[in-house]
Amino acid sequence: MRRIARIDLSVLASNLSNLLRDDDYFVLDARADGFGHGVIAVIRTALEVGVSTIRVSPSQANLAGVKRSALMTVPSRRRTLAAEAYGLDGKHPAALTLAGEVIAVKQVGADAGVSYGYTYRTAEPTTLALVALGYADGVPRLASNRVSVAVAGGVFPLVGRVAMDQFVVDCGSAELSVGDEAVLFGDAAAGHPTAVDWAKDTERTALDLTAGLGSRIERVYS
Repeated sequence: MRRIARIDLSVLASNLSNLLRDDDYFVLDARADGFGHGVIAVIRTALEVGVSTIRVSPSQANLAGVKRSALMTVPSRRRTLAAEAYGLDGKHPAALTLAGEVIAVKQVGADAGVSYGYTYRTAEPTTLALVALGYADGVPRLASNRVSVAVAGGVFPLVGRVAMDQFVVDCGSAELSVGDEAVLFGDAAAGHPTAVDWAKDTERTALDLTAGLGSRIERVYS
């Protein structure tokens, strides 16, 4: 089953370069494993584009192969940036796209209960997609009946309660198949819901959302 966080390092580099044009003295916040983006990849990309100082978690202060003089573990009086760099501020392109695999497709009639507790019932005959990501992977339980997911060329609601390993999407009349990819959030320009939208709907920050992504999710870099 695919559980993938695709991190486009060219987007991260572009965001950082644009920020450096306005302020070449800021500190990049790369704590919490680069807020889920992978701290080593984030640090190397930042150093390549000219970021001089990066804040990391204390446990990451001695990263192999990283120039230690560029790292700090304590707050600085200098401006510290995070959401802007990763595209989690609603203004810059998002570097991370989170996707899961459709593992089951089911046609149901009206008034079909979805997931445990039946907190959602279908209003009419529809197609339900079961996606292999859940709260064990960092998908917030508060996403239940609140957020949208991109699948089969459209954007559809996540319905019913988020389970440990899976959730359900009500795809209406869309044609989809087992093995299709479902994008939870990514770049709005690609037609995906955004982490900022998901964060608002699940009552947290976008940085909290990406930092909380679990270890079963494979990070794929481009």
